Amino acid sequence: MNSVYLGNNYLWTSFESLFLPYVIELLVPSRLQTIYLGIIAFAGIIIGIAFNFLSGSFSDKFHSRYGRRRPMILIGSIIVIFSLLLFIIIKETIVTIFIIYILIEIGSNIAYGSYQPLIRDIIPESQRSTSSGVGGFFTLIGSAFGFGLSGVLIGTGRIELATVLILITIAAGSIITIFTIKREDYISNSEIIRRKLSGVIKNFKQSTKFKWMAIANFFITTGSSGLVFFEYYYFEYSLDLKDTAIYVAIAGVTILLISALSTVGIGILADKINKEIFLLIFPLISGFSILFISFIHAFYLFLVLGSLIGIAYGNYFTITNSYMSFIVPHGSAGKYLSIFLVSTEIGAAFSPLIYGLVLFLFRGMGSAEYSRLFELSSIFYFIGFALILLKVVNIQGTANGRA
Repeated sequence: MNSVYLGNNYLWTSFESLFLPYVIELLVPSRLQTIYLGIIAFAGIIIGIAFNFLSGSFSDKFHSRYGRRRPMILIGSIIVIFSLLLFIIIKETIVTIFIIYILIEIGSNIAYGSYQPLIRDIIPESQRSTSSGVGGFFTLIGSAFGFGLSGVLIGTGRIELATVLILITIAAGSIITIFTIKREDYISNSEIIRRKLSGVIKNFKQSTKFKWMAIANFFITTGSSGLVFFEYYYFEYSLDLKDTAIYVAIAGVTILLISALSTVGIGILADKINKEIFLLIFPLISGFSILFISFIHAFYLFLVLGSLIGIAYGNYFTITNSYMSFIVPHGSAGKYLSIFLVSTEIGAAFSPLIYGLVLFLFRGMGSAEYSRLFELSSIFYFIGFALILLKVVNIQGTANGRA
């Protein structure tokens, strides 16, 4: 059932890190590439968020002879496959690329928005942690394919083949998922959560600690999420690396592997040490590491600092998911975590737009324009750290090691 994670992350990692920067570079003058990339990424993610929510809400109430979630997963997957076919055939104008990316975001979020509730629908509580672990494994493999396989293929001029492999993976994952949930999709024991704006605002205000954690999370996500879109241009224009896609692949797989290995040790420590310590440490490590990147001009140093960021940023979200379960009201976890997810998604949408604008405003400054980018990213991280320090954690309790 979790195979859908592999296809989606293979797709998203490939497009965000490689496909969009690569194609935009071919179609747009260098002085406009970053702003075009930022706008396209922002529009796609924002529209994707809307369709994710609509798909999940609609599939809650939808009934048909084919089930509740399956038709939406199928429709979303067909839209993605159709969009990838268009990408293979026609990608000669920036308008075409914009439309195709929007369609990919719509399709993938229709499928993903209907898939997400399945954990509550058909997975017993005793098996949900295992299911999440399997989902995390498929997410990791999908991201590795996105960086590694797509990077190598684009670096050797075979973007069409890279697209075909993603298409096949999406199709196979969707078919496996649809047939896996065939019987269980007809009857659901899930709660239908009505998310009205007034209710969201009311719930958001009920927990001061939760509210500030969501705001801090927005800044931390904004600090990091958009950087992946511009890594390709940073390697090419600031580090002056040839075969840029190959270096993106090396960096992505290396950082991903080190981050994944670190989660084991951090997970063990997090059960023995106050989680609030990690909430403070990880944003601070990421902020300083990103700030230091603005002073270096060597790929191997980027790998070192990038690995630190990968360890800190990846484990921040792992720890955050666990921490949130302790600070939300009992019996309302789903509702509150949905609101927290929105802070992540909105940060992820605005991040590439902000960074694209920064690079556009400082264009022509060489490596200095990317220094401004990394400085701003670190500021977002430090703001998130300050909010967690001042508004979320219990300093005395943290110092005494209490959970």
